[in-house]
Amino acid sequence: MARFLTDADVNQCVGLPDMLSAIESMMANYGRGEAVNMTRRKINTPSGYLAVMGGGLFYDGVFGVKTFTFTANGYSFQVSLYDATSGQLILYTQANRLGQLRTGATTGAALRMLSNPDVPRLGIVGTGNQAGDQLRAACAVRDVGEIYAYSRNPENRQSFAARMSEELGRPVIPAENNRDAADDCAVVIGIAPAVTPVIQGEWLAEGATVIGAGPTRPTSLEVDDAVLTRAGSLFVDSMEQAPLECGDINAAVDRGLVRWSQFHELRHVAAGLVPGRNSAGEIVYCKLMGTGLADVAAAKLALDRAEEQGVGVQVDW
Repeated sequence: MARFLTDADVNQCVGLPDMLSAIESMMANYGRGEAVNMTRRKINTPSGYLAVMGGGLFYDGVFGVKTFTFTANGYSFQVSLYDATSGQLILYTQANRLGQLRTGATTGAALRMLSNPDVPRLGIVGTGNQAGDQLRAACAVRDVGEIYAYSRNPENRQSFAARMSEELGRPVIPAENNRDAADDCAVVIGIAPAVTPVIQGEWLAEGATVIGAGPTRPTSLEVDDAVLTRAGSLFVDSMEQAPLECGDINAAVDRGLVRWSQFHELRHVAAGLVPGRNSAGEIVYCKLMGTGLADVAAAKLALDRAEEQGVGVQVDW
C-alpha cells in the first residue's frame, strides 16, 4: 500500500520540532556513511525546467526522489518514497510545505552546530514563503533577541515583521535596507532570490554566523567576496552540488580568493568529525542549497506521522 499526501495533509501532521530532529539525525547518519545523496540535476526547456534529486537512508530502509518543475505557472514539488528492500512505492506526497519545513529545519540544524549560543540580534534578508520557517527554526535552537528583517518591498517586510513578532513573542523589526538587517548581528540569514550580493562582509560582527539559504543558480551572487574571505570556517551541505549552484563561491574560487579545499560538508560537523567553529570570535559561513537526501528524510518523517495519525489516502499500488 502507498500513502498519498497533499500539502494540507503534511501541514496537519508534521511540525518543525520533529523536522529538526529528522534533519539532524539524517546529517549525523550521513556523516557516518549511513546515507547517500543524489545531487540535483535539471532539464531545461524553453518554458521552464524539471529538477530531480534524491537519496537513500540506509539506517531507515528507504530511498526516494524529489521532482519539481518551474514554469510560468510557478513551482510544483513532489516526493516519491520507496521501501529499500521491496522496492515498492510507500509514499507519494506534495512537497511545497514539506520543503519549507525541511529548509527551515536545515538552517536550524546549521545554527545549532555553527553559531555562538548567544544571539542577541538576528538579521534576515528576504521575507518570502521560506522566511517564516527560517526564523521559527532559529528561535527553536537559539535564544534569539531582536530580529531585523529586510526585503525590497516595504509592505511585505512590514507585514512579515508584524506577523512574526506576534507569533514568536519577540521584536521583529522591519529594516530600511539589507545593511541594517545584517549590521552587528550574531546570525545573518539570506533567503532572498538574489542575483547580486545582499550580504556584505564589511557589515559582519565578529563571531557572526552567516547562512546562505537563497538562490541555487550558478549566476547568482548572494554574498560578496568579503563574507567568504573574512570567514574562518566555510561549510556547504553538498560539495558535489556547490560548484554547480553557488555562483558567489565559484566566482571567488576563480579569482583565487578562496579554495574549494577550505570548505567542509555540514554532515561532518553533525557526525563529530569537524568542529563547527574554532572560536567565539570567528566568522562562520554556510551555504545551504538543499539536498535530495534532506527531502527523503523529510518525506520519511511525513509518512511516519501520517501513519500514526491516519492522515492521507492509501492506495493499493
